Amino acid sequence: MSTKNTSTVPEIQLATGEQIEHIMDMWRRRLKGRNVTLAEANHIIQNGNLYLPVMDKAADVLVDQVRSDMQNTIVRMVRNIRRNRSAQQTITDTGRNEYLTDSVVATMPVGQGPEEIELVYFRLGRYVYADELETEYEARGLMPDPQAQAADNEADPAFADQHPNGCYWDREDKKHSYLTFSRWNVERDVDCDRDDSLWDDDWWFAGVRKS
Repeated sequence: MSTKNTSTVPEIQLATGEQIEHIMDMWRRRLKGRNVTLAEANHIIQNGNLYLPVMDKAADVLVDQVRSDMQNTIVRMVRNIRRNRSAQQTITDTGRNEYLTDSVVATMPVGQGPEEIELVYFRLGRYVYADELETEYEARGLMPDPQAQAADNEADPAFADQHPNGCYWDREDKKHSYLTFSRWNVERDVDCDRDDSLWDDDWWFAGVRKS
């Protein structure tokens, strides 16, 4: 993967406190509509650590949907990325049929980044060369994270049935290394190799936001 970066990542303005409160008012409407009882409310409060993961997941679903709608992408929060796994173990744990070139697997970036991260999928809807794909990532302020993408496809094996997805990294002899997840007939596959040919128009690509 090229280390040259001439693009500027746009500054993101965070929501104001007033906006957050307005969204919370919308959430309160739903909770009141469910007629939560005094005993149930006390149970939630007294057992906060038990229910915080549920609330976190609900908030993630909301934010992921909003960002997907606004950016014409698919945004997914990936959790429990075991960064201590080797590239081979990361791939094997997806449970898919493996079509791998060992020397390329050995170059896959692992051990980089947090164990929980937002992954952004985008689809160009056209054929694209790997060199062009680098530009598309740059334009979106994204960078590939194959280990996070593998973890996402591990957690949701059916996702790639309708959204065949991949990413790339190092370029060697004008060829990019890549990792892909797809379904061929009834088999779910994972491929890792090096190539310089075109990506078809049905592929989705994924990356994490540059800090």
